[in-house]
Amino acid sequence: MLTDVIEEKLKLVPAKPGVYLWKDRDGIVLYVGKAKVLRNRVRSYHQQIRNKDLKTQLMVSRAEDLDWIVTDSEKAALLLENTLIKKFRPRYNIMLRDDKNFLSIRLSMRDDFPRLYLVRKIKRDGSIYYGPFSDARSARATFSFLNKFFPLRECTDREFASRTRPCINYQIGRSSGPCCGMISKEDYAKIVKQVRLFFEGKGEELVREVEADMERASEDLRFEDAARLRDLVYALRRTLQKQQAETPDLADRDIFGLYREGASGVVLAIFVRAGKTIGQRAFPFTQQEDDDNELIAQVIQQYYADENFVPAEVITPEPLGEMEGAMAEWLADLRGAKVKLIAPQRGDKVRMVDVATENARQQFELRRHRLADTRDVLDAVAKALNLPRLPIVVECFDISNVQGRQAVGSQVCFVDGQPSKDRYRRYKIRTKDTPDDYAMMREVLTRRVSRAIEENDWPDLMLIDGGRGQLAVAKAVLDELDVHHQPIAAITKIRVQDPDNPGPEDMAYIPGRKNPVTFRRGSTTLFFLQRIRDEAHRFALEYHRKLRGKAQTFSALDDIEGVGPARRKALVKHFGSLRKIREADVEELTQAPGITRAVAEAIYDAFADQRGQSVDAATEDDADDLDDDTDTVDDTQAATPDA
Repeated sequence: MLTDVIEEKLKLVPAKPGVYLWKDRDGIVLYVGKAKVLRNRVRSYHQQIRNKDLKTQLMVSRAEDLDWIVTDSEKAALLLENTLIKKFRPRYNIMLRDDKNFLSIRLSMRDDFPRLYLVRKIKRDGSIYYGPFSDARSARATFSFLNKFFPLRECTDREFASRTRPCINYQIGRSSGPCCGMISKEDYAKIVKQVRLFFEGKGEELVREVEADMERASEDLRFEDAARLRDLVYALRRTLQKQQAETPDLADRDIFGLYREGASGVVLAIFVRAGKTIGQRAFPFTQQEDDDNELIAQVIQQYYADENFVPAEVITPEPLGEMEGAMAEWLADLRGAKVKLIAPQRGDKVRMVDVATENARQQFELRRHRLADTRDVLDAVAKALNLPRLPIVVECFDISNVQGRQAVGSQVCFVDGQPSKDRYRRYKIRTKDTPDDYAMMREVLTRRVSRAIEENDWPDLMLIDGGRGQLAVAKAVLDELDVHHQPIAAITKIRVQDPDNPGPEDMAYIPGRKNPVTFRRGSTTLFFLQRIRDEAHRFALEYHRKLRGKAQTFSALDDIEGVGPARRKALVKHFGSLRKIREADVEELTQAPGITRAVAEAIYDAFADQRGQSVDAATEDDADDLDDDTDTVDDTQAATPDA
């Protein structure tokens, strides 16, 4: 729809690189795009509109305003486009969505004594990352193998700084004891080098180096060291026999394939590290009718912008269009070295793309069958709750507290019927410390809806754990914030059951309907809603227990004469947990900042009766970040959302 505003602005669009934003009548961003020449790209939207794909026709028909931002280069336009897509989450842009967080192994090279970590997010922090591993079991097995045969430290930085005697890992030969000066930096660096050789595919070189160390240990009569190195050589040779090089070189490369049927399909990446395939990752999409190269370019752009590892080669089925040069330059900046964007025409790399494409097709078929069942359930939910659209994205909210204390709220999110843990949120209640679930729910929903207004990030359904009262609270929050388009519902247990004819345990309330929505016994629709509600309850309860445990830690220390807030924080920071404080002797306690010998003796005596006993796991959490009000799920621990 060529409005007067758009028609006037089209005359002013400059012939320079930049980013453009199509908006609807309410100023909501519908689409963000980049262009080498803004004037040409923007004007093309209203030329031969009937020949455009359906998505573009719909977007143009709803667009009533246009903005643009000029940049000094194509690379700057690419970076800005990605930032704005993340900020506005436009309806007609492809949004990179994947229901898995893959594990990588991180080697912390900035530490004097590096250690290995299992992580789910790659950061530009000077560390070396290996992965991602699509098979979590394989990643953990590799991580365990490395810790078993390469004696790097496993203790945290806090433990490393405060330890005065070797840990159990040193005693069983799984650590070289750098925390207590048992190994020099030079010898430790040799172990780190061997780990790097292992990951870089230089297995034979590594075996030769370890065998030489074994011979030297034997000659020096260090038979225990020689035996450990002998076992390592044996394990390495077994590992090398299992590995089969799939390419003649040792390059790191990501290979992208695309399979689509109309507006739906899958972009799939195969990860090759040191010439060996270590995994793959699928990125499904729907309602996207862009050209193939534009789709792949958007996936590549969003994937690597999320701080994932950038290899030396990125192989695609076809060239990425006018912004390919800018894309290669941007990837090189991320990697810190040259990156080749390759669209092969013949040879082995064409076959690699064919393999990626075939895997994309298989993922599409698997997803189609799974989604067919899921969409049937979502359609039933939409009909039962009178929703305006399928509840693809559902957020559920719950409150947990004991008499108003350590009150927390939870927000869980399901996308296409599956948990999306990167969208989980935890809220500490600020406004109430007495039992008032309605007021607490009002606070949580006000904070969530305010953020949705600011970021234009709305679910298809907000589900509340509660009954008519909680639904009224949610409706009041939306009305107060002048939001009238957001669907809401509440799910609650049926308190009175007919003993002769028991039905489902839960029912739902929706706005504008006096009587609750009930479900038949065994209903898949009800099971779907219960599953989301139960996850929200679990998530809230675990966070509440965590805070309660931390409060117990502080309470135990507050009862000791001479331990005030400053010394309490110093103790917790120094030792990390109540158990370690309780088990410490007087000498160890005096090493904490501000702890005199008299205070250390008082602390030691206070825990005399408890020493050697177990403590509730909830009190073992490190007492940091206690003043946070809203927490996201730690990406490095997606399997434990309260991490």
